[in-house]
Amino acid sequence: MPTRRQLLLSSAALGLAGAGTLAGCGGDQPVELEEGETLRMRVWSEAAATAYEASLREFTADTGLEVDLEVLGWDAYWEQLPLDVAAESLPDVLWMNTANLAQAHASGQLLEVGEIAGGDAGAWEAAATDLYRLEDGLWGVPQIWEQTVLVSHRGLVGAVDGDPEELLADPGAGSDTLRDLARALTVDDEGRHPGDEGFDPAGRLVHGFSAHPDRTALLGPFIAGQGGTWQDEEGAFTFGSAQGIAAVQYLADMAAEHLAPSGAATVGDPDLCLDLFAGGKLGLLQTGTYDLSALAEAIDGAFEWTLHPPVAGPEGSRPLVHAVAAVGIDPGDDDRRAAVGELLSWLGGVEGQRPLAENRLGIPGHRDLRGAWEGSWSEAGVDVSVLRPAPEDVARPELGNRSAEGTGTALPIIAEVFTGDATAEDALPRAQDEANGVLG
Repeated sequence: MPTRRQLLLSSAALGLAGAGTLAGCGGDQPVELEEGETLRMRVWSEAAATAYEASLREFTADTGLEVDLEVLGWDAYWEQLPLDVAAESLPDVLWMNTANLAQAHASGQLLEVGEIAGGDAGAWEAAATDLYRLEDGLWGVPQIWEQTVLVSHRGLVGAVDGDPEELLADPGAGSDTLRDLARALTVDDEGRHPGDEGFDPAGRLVHGFSAHPDRTALLGPFIAGQGGTWQDEEGAFTFGSAQGIAAVQYLADMAAEHLAPSGAATVGDPDLCLDLFAGGKLGLLQTGTYDLSALAEAIDGAFEWTLHPPVAGPEGSRPLVHAVAAVGIDPGDDDRRAAVGELLSWLGGVEGQRPLAENRLGIPGHRDLRGAWEGSWSEAGVDVSVLRPAPEDVARPELGNRSAEGTGTALPIIAEVFTGDATAEDALPRAQDEANGVLG
């Protein structure tokens, strides 16, 4: 299985004022459960669970409905999901990602959110909401979403007069603004740059760019920037296209030409680029908003860093956007269904999501909380306002049944390009065939 970062699913990450009343879910009559009954809600993040506690206390005070919040670790969460689907023992509300949505939807157990929430979806971020539309229905209430972002070491980049806003990756050109800036940033212990006589890759004090086989931060956005896709509309993997081959070979060549950390090193340690940047030894880090908290904690004011759109390709900048949504399970009982609807409505509102935003756990699904999220980051010394507005042209996360498994099968093969054991022309079609074989 891919890592959380590869799928843009960080467990650390994560105006409808008030809960409101759901259309068709109670009207003017209060929703009640039998004495002693509670609603169950499941998430995979301890940080999110802690934030939700305050929100759910307010929900209980407002509705009289109590919620038992349970947390399963990442691996256990997805191991348990198919078991609960098969046994029809899912909790009333649970967090969902796009890679597993199709499986849950196919069970016929999900509640269609559009029928429950009425027009409320208009207040949610469209980039997140649209990921949960299937067969003309809406099957999740977006809680948080994430996007790819370029992080710049202001001191290092400023010293070479670099402009992180004007970076282009063009595999068809002899060089481009990304490679030029990465070369200027990369320096060994004698002050030499790649291409200089005597340059020592092993003695690099500063690395240029974080080119490595990260699905979310690099592979998805770079392939999309070349005009390619990871999957087609039916869910089949398509990254082995000419555009995909060009994008992956470009990234691997940056590492081979010492404009990025060693490909073998980053394959062996997926966090290497993050650690190098936090240590002031990498000029440009392309990652996701899910890593902002880890960066802020690790850097701790040691140097200034700024956020920018991801590196563009000939088709523009294409950040990968992923969203975590709350989905509801149909209990087959009118009273309990109404109670589940009340909880979903609350989680779609400002007060339901406010603790997530104020604790900087992902970008808020509700647009009216964007200011609270930005304000919380501003207090931490990070300007995230540059990420406004939400991107329109994006790379998509995994979608469809067993798509996460398909990507997990493909990534070790793609990594061979970075270790130098294969070319992208050989590895990408092979990885695509293996990934599609997983889909059946």
